[in-house]
Formats: sequence, structure tokens, C-alpha cells
Amino acid sequence: MSSDFKIYNATDVWQIETSLPSIPTFSQSLDKILGTNGIQLGSLTELLGLSGSGKTQLCLQLCASVQIPKVLGGLNSEALYVDTNANFTVERFKEILFSSIAKCQAIMGSSILIKEEDALKKFHYVKAFGLENFCAFLYQIPNFLTDKPHIKLIIIDSIAFPFKEGISLKQRTGLLFRLMAGLQKIALNKQIAVVLTNEMTTRIGLSTGAIVGSLGDTWSHRCNTRLLLTAPEPLRNLRLAVILKSNVAAEGVAKFQITSDGIRDVQ
Repeated sequence: MSSDFKIYNATDVWQIETSLPSIPTFSQSLDKILGTNGIQLGSLTELLGLSGSGKTQLCLQLCASVQIPKVLGGLNSEALYVDTNANFTVERFKEILFSSIAKCQAIMGSSILIKEEDALKKFHYVKAFGLENFCAFLYQIPNFLTDKPHIKLIIIDSIAFPFKEGISLKQRTGLLFRLMAGLQKIALNKQIAVVLTNEMTTRIGLSTGAIVGSLGDTWSHRCNTRLLLTAPEPLRNLRLAVILKSNVAAEGVAKFQITSDGIRDVQ
């Protein structure tokens, strides 16, 4: 009897997992707690936090990091940014991108010419405002990736925002899980890192309220890694990243900063 299933042994799985490269965050502290020296290709990562905690800034840094040339230690790849709540600004992305390239050139002792137009062409931006537009584009992503085979990072900022349109909990849960199944298949089959931002909400208990991630408890288990970002400390610009869940790393906390140049370690 024939079967379409391929059976792997543990050595095969280990070799596959450890062979996949990662996209650096430009914070060694943050890369270290992730357990894979950054955001690994083939994985789904959720960035969780209140407004102003740095979720979008980290996404822009990753979009810059993924296209660092191989001669400078990067992947020389492209990014797709799906914007659901108008957080993106091209000027901020350009600032982070060219600061990151300059830092790599200084570290590697290399001076290569990178044209601004060529660099910006490696960043693909889509407005997906509203639930209908968001879902329609996600179903088109496989075709889009066929036309853009060098994309190795997909950002969805944010996953929660389109679902504020008032659909029922049952409808939301079913739709979310179908969309996530599609994204997970894309991540694994095409070795693409998928990063989603999520917001915080208040859960009302019997006597008190608690701040928790949006979309419920069941959703919290859908991603390989769940990273909580905190708002900066007053006067210090010190931020914390906390591993809430990971398939490859233990619980950990990293300190980082957001500067005009992007994500950096605390000085």
C-alpha cells in the first residue's frame, strides 16, 4: 500500500531545524533568548505588547535585516509587510534600513554600494484594511510568493486589528485558525519567517481585571514563539522582551533599546 507520508527520524528533524538560518534583530541580547540567533525561517512568531512597546519598530528592523547582503553576513532576501492598521511609514523604514547596512559594513570592514532604489524594491507593502480585504489578500499570498520567490519574511501588523469588526467569537476562531493553518504551511514549505503583532486587552475576572493578549487563550498556542514587549522605562529608553512561549528556547528576558538607527542592545 502506497503512502504520501514521509517518515523522518530524530536526526533528520534536528538537521532540518538547525540548518535553517535566522533573521537577526540587531540586539544580541534579544537574539540570544530567542534560541536561534534571531527569528528563524520556517517559524511563526507573535510579538505581543501594549501600544508604544516597539512591535512595529521591531518588524521594520526585521524587514531591514532580512535584506542585508550575504557578503555582510545577511540573507540578501526580501520582505512582505501586510499593514492592517496604518502603522507603517516608509521614512522610518529607510532610516532603519540604511543604518543597519552601515553597521554591517563597519563590522565586516566592507564598503559595497547599495542603491536606495534597489534596496526599497526588496520591501513589498500591502494595505489590508478591513476584514474582507485582509482575508482576501492572505488567500492570495501563495500566488504572490510565486511571483516573488526571494521573500523570506512576512510581517502582519496587526493580526488582531481586522477582527474588531464585530464578527462572533465562533466565526473569528474558525477564520483565524484557517488563516493560520495556511500561514504555517507557507512558512514550513517555503522556509519563510512569519511575524505577527498582537495587542493587549483587559480580561474581566470576578473581582479584578487582567491585561492579556487579544484573541483568547486558544490563539496563544498557535505560534512557535510568543514574545512580550514592554513599554520603555522613563528617561532610560530601556525595554524588555520576555519569552512567553517557545518551541526551542527556555523562558528568558532580554533588554534592548529603540534608537533612531533601529533595534539595539542597551548601552
